[in-house]
Amino acid sequence: MFRLAYITAARLAKLFLPLAGQINEKVNFFVNQRKNAKGLSPKARKYWIHCASLGEYEMAIPLIENILLKHTKKEILITFFSPSGYTQAIKGAFSDLIMYIPLDDLALVKQFYNQYKPQIAIFIRYDLWYNFIFEGQKRDVKFYLINARFGAHHFIFGPFGKPYYNLLKNFRGVYTSDADSQRLLVSKGISAFLAGDTRYDRVSDIAKKANLNVPIANFVGGRKVLLVGSSWQPEEDLIAQLLLCEPKNLAIIIAPHDVKRSNGIVQQLKDYLPKKYTNGDFGNEDSILVLDTMGMLSSLYQYADFALVGGGFSGALHNILEPAVWGCRIFFGPKVEKFPEAQDFIDSGFASIINENELFINEIIRLLDDEKELNSIKLKTKAYTKSKIGATFRIIKNLA
Repeated sequence: MFRLAYITAARLAKLFLPLAGQINEKVNFFVNQRKNAKGLSPKARKYWIHCASLGEYEMAIPLIENILLKHTKKEILITFFSPSGYTQAIKGAFSDLIMYIPLDDLALVKQFYNQYKPQIAIFIRYDLWYNFIFEGQKRDVKFYLINARFGAHHFIFGPFGKPYYNLLKNFRGVYTSDADSQRLLVSKGISAFLAGDTRYDRVSDIAKKANLNVPIANFVGGRKVLLVGSSWQPEEDLIAQLLLCEPKNLAIIIAPHDVKRSNGIVQQLKDYLPKKYTNGDFGNEDSILVLDTMGMLSSLYQYADFALVGGGFSGALHNILEPAVWGCRIFFGPKVEKFPEAQDFIDSGFASIINENELFINEIIRLLDDEKELNSIKLKTKAYTKSKIGATFRIIKNLA
């Protein structure tokens, strides 16, 4: 009964989404993005990798790179559900492998399998589309779930989740990013293996390839550095309050999530004479540098001692693994329930939630005066991230 109801609902969704787009801007964007996106030529692909959005794609990249050590690009297909993920990934190295996953309508699902005939399907973390998995398992596609995280109250363990539970039981491999998820799945009768989080492999690889930035190094001089990564207004307001305390021997680099906001940040902090990166007129006599160009953030964490990561005040925390791999003392806003790595970092002693602005400011100033403790924290952070590397190898060696 569930399958029939789901097939009917998916068919209706395909029919009514364009109509809904006429009255809802977000739905209209979703529909038009898919309608206007490029497709991939219909031909058999051995590996199908599905990502909900950009975050999952970052998890997939180490796997894709390892698969390409023994296989050609022609054997790989990467699908996205979210336009926000697709529109970013299409600019990257694997743009010729990327397309939107069709809606989970049975006719579209069958067409997908007839055109691409994948042998191995790798789903990242979640986004388990019922018709795609059911139909794929009928066709003997080998399914894997990687970077999986499950809590006791996940819907597949509830009264309405049994159909998905049955699909997951038939996956060739479920690789979890944490031990609690692995134990839970095993207790529920699902074969699961603790592999870890492939994002640590990703940020470690990025760090190894990071180039030196001479202008930034000259700006830093011998000072400690607070890098504000992917900032929004709450993080910038925190910096304004910190500057009122006149921290000594501290250089501040602000990388706004939206570079169009860089002029506004310069205006907000004008009393401190901030400089913009593209003007090139900054040096170690300046205290604040605002990045007004994209693509620099991950490599600039190599210069940072402290990282204030944006998005934590809105529930959309940005990447905190990037500063961790460089050993930063990390801070972020309080709305991080959807980001379990945030609590892991807090428990490990090198990250803090900012519940009170004064505590953040006091901690920065305290550690500026206690270099021994700051260095100890940085070593602890680097050791933690190093211990998490290797998930990609543990997964890749078991792919059929």
